[in-house]
Amino acid sequence: MELLNWKKGIPAVAIVLFVAALVPVVAFGTVTVHELVVLGTTDLHGYVMPYDYLTVKEVSDYGAAKTFTLIKWAREMYNNTILIDTGDAIQGSVLAEREARIDPIKMGDTPSIIKAMNIMDYDVVGIGNHEFNFGLEYLDLAIASADFPMISANLYNEDTKELRYDPYVILEREVDGIPIKIGVIAFLPPEIMMWDRVLLEGKVYAEPIVDAAAKYVPKLREEGVDLVIVSLHQGSSDAEAILENVEGIDGIIMGHSHGKIADKIDGVPVTMAGSWGSSLGLIHFHLLNRDGEWEVFSSCPQLWHVDEKVEAAPEIVEAVKEQHEATIDYVMAPVGTTAVPIKGYFSRVIDNEVTQLVNEAQLWYVKEYFKGTEYESMPLLSAAAPFRTNTSVDAGDVRIMNAADIYIYSNTLHVVRVNGLELKGWLEKCAENFNQIDPNSTEEQNLLARFSSYNFDIIEGINYQIDVRNPVGQRIVNLTYEGEEVEDDMEFLVVTNNYRAGGGGYHLVDADIVLSSTVENRSVIIDYIIEKGTINPTPSFNWSIVPFESAGKITFSSSDEAATLPEELGIKGIKYIGDRVFEVDLIELAENVPHAVAN
Repeated sequence: MELLNWKKGIPAVAIVLFVAALVPVVAFGTVTVHELVVLGTTDLHGYVMPYDYLTVKEVSDYGAAKTFTLIKWAREMYNNTILIDTGDAIQGSVLAEREARIDPIKMGDTPSIIKAMNIMDYDVVGIGNHEFNFGLEYLDLAIASADFPMISANLYNEDTKELRYDPYVILEREVDGIPIKIGVIAFLPPEIMMWDRVLLEGKVYAEPIVDAAAKYVPKLREEGVDLVIVSLHQGSSDAEAILENVEGIDGIIMGHSHGKIADKIDGVPVTMAGSWGSSLGLIHFHLLNRDGEWEVFSSCPQLWHVDEKVEAAPEIVEAVKEQHEATIDYVMAPVGTTAVPIKGYFSRVIDNEVTQLVNEAQLWYVKEYFKGTEYESMPLLSAAAPFRTNTSVDAGDVRIMNAADIYIYSNTLHVVRVNGLELKGWLEKCAENFNQIDPNSTEEQNLLARFSSYNFDIIEGINYQIDVRNPVGQRIVNLTYEGEEVEDDMEFLVVTNNYRAGGGGYHLVDADIVLSSTVENRSVIIDYIIEKGTINPTPSFNWSIVPFESAGKITFSSSDEAATLPEELGIKGIKYIGDRVFEVDLIELAENVPHAVAN
């Protein structure tokens, strides 16, 4: 039978359900059939309002205020629901950033996203990796202001070796008037010990997820729960690993990777509801009750999505109005001017203004910081990645919103010491940004691989080329420092961020960190612009792709907004051919780079 949504704004869904989906209670002698719907969100990242603070515009497809409207509809449609979030709630948006670091709220106050989640009436929230970006104290503040438990079963205090947070909760609820005990257990990524090492090392440690699940899911079952739901701040592969090793799990709410999933893994229903409040996951459980004992008869995962037809819940809009308006005022404040446009559309293909600005600012800060220290005379480099390949700042005023567009993450500045061999390995990892190109092929070839732009570091202070004809691990050529070939035993200091220094992206392993700063990279950029007044981040073209002739077209994708940029900015070798696709001529592209070398 077809179940059609009756609320405006929810896309119609056709699902073959057991008769209990439409008739919540069906009696068969001493057996009754009931429906329980587990609602799940994830990776809200502080996006309370449907608003993009980087463009200062309302949006239609995300925001917890809109998600709450879906939740209210679900609660009206289904008699029995619980609401779970898998974490990464308190960090991410400019609103959240401002409350934590720019105009910080204090213990006893409530972050806007927690205000919203209190109104949304969550039953339980798992803790994600980004919960730690602002430090343990700020997370404690958020937990203290929450009207719901925040849990994790795999994080321990270093001093006591005891769990820092409750591993699970048991929700004692009723389904159609019959008592039921629902156990919810949460797991976070152990990689937090790398990603936020400077904030966590010596204070806490994380246990592998499967080990923690094997330990605590049976304990939860021993407490007599009728249903076990896992809040997993990881994706499908980790869900599979848990299910392969641990019995007794009825459903999993996933997160972390910002995907949209409604599926079954080994017969267990799973959902992942995107990010920023863009979707709501629903797991429909059809339960048999035999003389007071519950069992799962069937289950069905589903996603509802936020769109322009879904209005923001007025109670949340009102609750965060003051902080929302203050954030808009904050991002609109000018800090300086730029003499040139700062565009990131081609940042994975050619040196550009975005990474140039970040690297110049980082070098400016660290050179001053290291004056008079043992590091002052060491070769100093800087690494920066194009986090957003559609960054666009016109010549003229630079505002806070522009700085947040250029550097979107709340990273803190770190400096690592590497030798020449490690430096080359770092660059080789970045060169995985490109597909291997066969110059003799007459077929069209895509230059760019499936590779996250935030992992494509451009390292300033050296010169190097990337030969995309070569296989992975053999692409970095003509690597020099001050005109001399970089030798394996040479030592360098590289300015980067806490994510990379902690092993994020796996460019570095057990990095020798010489500076673990709590100063944000974005704040360094803002201070640099204020200091200079007017900036002119002209690309140094210290890196380039080795030019060569190709028998067929070489192309890459970017935004249609960049269609006229090659002509406007005088970039040779890139031509728009339609439908977001650009053709690149590597011989002509090299004409932009005075010191490019053909191999």
